[in-house]
Amino acid sequence: MKIIDTLIKIKSDTMPPKNSYIEMKIRESGIEPIRWAIVEIQNNEMTLSVAGIKI
Repeated sequence: MKIIDTLIKIKSDTMPPKNSYIEMKIRESGIEPIRWAIVEIQNNEMTLSVAGIKI
C-alpha cells in the first residue's frame, strides 16, 4: 500500500458540491481518499489537495 499526495481538478455544476460528490470524483481519479481539501475555486472548477491510497 502506497499513500500519495497530489492535486486534482474537478468540475461541478452546483457550488458548493456535496462531500459525497467530491469523494466520488476523487475515487474516479484512482485514489481512495484519506484526506482532501479545496485549495482553489475558479468558476465551476475546484483544485483539491488529496492524500490517499492509489487504487
